[in-house]
Amino acid sequence: MAHAMAMETDKLQADIIEADEFPHLARQFAVQAVPKTIINQTVEVLGSVTEQELLQRLLAVAGREDLLEKFSSPQTVGAIGGPTTMMSNRMS
Repeated sequence: MAHAMAMETDKLQADIIEADEFPHLARQFAVQAVPKTIINQTVEVLGSVTEQELLQRLLAVAGREDLLEKFSSPQTVGAIGGPTTMMSNRMS
C-alpha cells in the first residue's frame, strides 16, 4: 500500500525491502514481522493497516494533518500485508 501511495506523487518515496534477502537491513530496523512500514526512519507502522491509517501517519510525520480531510477516503475493510516498506516524505 505504501508503494502504491508513492507511485501517485513525487512527494513520497517508498522502497520495499525483502527482509530475508537483506538481513542486515532487517537487523538495522529490528524487523521481526512483516509488514513493517518505516517512515523517515523514525516512525514505525507495524502490521497491516488500512489506507486511512497509513495516510494519517504519513501526514502527521509531514506536519500536514490539515490535509487529512481533503485526502481521506471512506474506511476500507482489511488491509493487504506485504514486506517491509521504508518511506520518506517530501511534503515538508
